[in-house]
Amino acid sequence: MLSDKIILLDESATDNQDALGKLANQLLKSGAVKESYKPALLKREIEFPTGLATDEIGIAMPHTDAEHVNYDQIAFMRLHQPVQFLQMGDGEKIQVKFIFMLALKEAHSQLDMLQTLIALIQNKAKIQQLLAATNEDEVVQILKDAGIE
Repeated sequence: MLSDKIILLDESATDNQDALGKLANQLLKSGAVKESYKPALLKREIEFPTGLATDEIGIAMPHTDAEHVNYDQIAFMRLHQPVQFLQMGDGEKIQVKFIFMLALKEAHSQLDMLQTLIALIQNKAKIQQLLAATNEDEVVQILKDAGIE
């Protein structure tokens, strides 16, 4: 799921739609998703927010239906400055620093991957490693060590 190494570090974005669009464009460029992925993802984020507040930082885990995906891939963005997302569940506004964008071909894979990501973001040491990473290979290794492959 990390084969295309779609890792954007210290990216600037004006808002969450801009950040999501940039990451979705990279997934499209790689061939992992269809043209329909980005509009479907942006629409879904409005209807079903994916922000998650942690003790450390805000994280978003956007995804959309499997029909928009060609093959499994995860994209990661670390924002230079956080942008506002709505928190899943209660719609509270939070500042997000990390985005884990999921492109999964099988709908049932989403729950498993979300559980793996939840375990990762609860690991303060891994979050600190992601904050300190200086290149995409470091990020990929951190994610692999966390069980994301």
